[in-house]
Amino acid sequence: MSNIHTSGAIHSPITLNELIQAAQVLEDAGKYQEATEMYRQWLTKSRDAHKHLAWFNYGWLLQKQNKVHEASTAYEQLTHDYADYLSKPSMAA
Repeated sequence: MSNIHTSGAIHSPITLNELIQAAQVLEDAGKYQEATEMYRQWLTKSRDAHKHLAWFNYGWLLQKQNKVHEASTAYEQLTHDYADYLSKPSMAA
């Protein structure tokens, strides 16, 4: 996680797993704004095939901060960009 500044700023591309782990550390420390900013930056730059997971986590963090409008926008982005993925039948059924 050396690509991540303690403020949450991303200096170079990181994997989705690294993002989730680093954001969780920030969230556990009560640094919700920094974790949110980390997701925001990553989402603007990443081309990860599983980007929908980051959109969900980003929306959830915004929701936890009572930023309902911003969270709604994040969830709308998730459902718009990944509608095909979200509508696939579950393998667990």
